[in-house]
Amino acid sequence: MRATRHRLATSALAAAAFVLTDTPPPAHAGHPMLSEDTGTQGTGNAELELGYAWSENDGAHSFLFQPQLSYGITPSLDLIVQPSWLANDDPVNGRVRGFGDTNLDFKWRFYGAAPLSLAVRAGLDVPTGEEGLGLPHGKSSAHALLVATVDAQPFTIDANLGYLHNPADSGLRADIYHASAATLFAANESLVIVLDASVDSNPDPRRSEWPAVALAGMIYTARPGLDIDIGYRAGLNTAAVAKQWLLGMTYRWAP
Repeated sequence: MRATRHRLATSALAAAAFVLTDTPPPAHAGHPMLSEDTGTQGTGNAELELGYAWSENDGAHSFLFQPQLSYGITPSLDLIVQPSWLANDDPVNGRVRGFGDTNLDFKWRFYGAAPLSLAVRAGLDVPTGEEGLGLPHGKSSAHALLVATVDAQPFTIDANLGYLHNPADSGLRADIYHASAATLFAANESLVIVLDASVDSNPDPRRSEWPAVALAGMIYTARPGLDIDIGYRAGLNTAAVAKQWLLGMTYRWAP
């Protein structure tokens, strides 16, 4: 689910891929959450998320900048582009920094009958990364996420099931599975408290333990169309990144 630009060992590539792909694609779920929701922008409307993450794990320090632009094609269909930039410092592989891969996605809400709605977000990871910071050039990976949202104000519940397929020569596990669930509580019109947890297949094919993480955070609406968020993510087992701070800003606009 994120410095010299040399080829990394498989273990370092797996760690970088985990940081990049375990920050799942994001609308009021959105940043800093692990779980996607069924919200779409509406025809002609757009949303820009600016997401930052600082991670620490076994003496390694990583920084991920992962902006996301969503544009509403219809009331229930968004097109999404999500590039990434990664900086990683660890005692084994030294300093590595550069562009990571880019997600090109759509999100389609195909069912809605209050309080339940269902959606799918799917697309490709395109190999735009620096050498060793993503997929081999010329190779893309496909992913899909099934999303359910239950809106029972002031609580909202999101649940996700996902799958990603990596190319055989990526050095990563070919089949990656994902599950997550989140609860949001609207404390008032401006403040939302979020609790989230996820588990994923280990991207390192030599390890079988699935990384599991939990997140607590807040989303504050500074004014209509502008949200500021903060979150703290902690690993629940030894396979997960030990700790990660997230900070973001989301801006929405209409024509």
